[in-house]
Amino acid sequence: MLNIGRQGGFSVVEMLVSLVAGLVVVAGAISLFTTVMVSGNTTLLLSRLNQDVQAITDIIVRDIQRAGYHPSAAAELAFGVPTSAASSPKYVFSTSADLHTSSGSIQPDCIRIKYWDPDPPSGTGAVMRVYSYDKANKELKVATDYNEPAIVPLSTLCGTGNKLISEEEILIDSLSFALASGASASGMRAIELAISTSHASRPALTMSLRRQIKLRNDGY
Repeated sequence: MLNIGRQGGFSVVEMLVSLVAGLVVVAGAISLFTTVMVSGNTTLLLSRLNQDVQAITDIIVRDIQRAGYHPSAAAELAFGVPTSAASSPKYVFSTSADLHTSSGSIQPDCIRIKYWDPDPPSGTGAVMRVYSYDKANKELKVATDYNEPAIVPLSTLCGTGNKLISEEEILIDSLSFALASGASASGMRAIELAISTSHASRPALTMSLRRQIKLRNDGY
């Protein structure tokens, strides 16, 4: 008489253990994939934020370095102090008249730069540009006039103009301009620019930058 052997298989308990082990492995893989994706996205946003902040400050730095520029000033320096419009208060940067501290701010958050543009898009060639910080909306604004700059209080110009950047991506958390430490109020000077920003959709992502800008056309 033949004995037919019983076929072996997985019991219910063994199948449940295998299923749980498989789910643990899959969950670990999904968690690792999610972590890598989030980390990559965060790195990309920080890189973009850094590039945007660098671009913003580059624009402001170039203008501050032009403060006081007039094409005839260099030629006149050979004969002493310039007598052209370059030495006029309309162009020379003044730490008292061209820096303004808005209400509620500790340091100046508005700056006025005046210089001569030999090829202006409009106007006479004189350029007056004002960069100011709108604290309520966390925006950086810029106002430009291509006519002879009038001697008016800077407080009336701060907060005017157009937004320099879109608030859909970057929020300006703080902005300040101040005479660099150790610099005198007249003669050869430097302005220290400090800016702090955050990503509009990810406020936890922040970027701060501090730059010292030499006023090239100072010392008349």
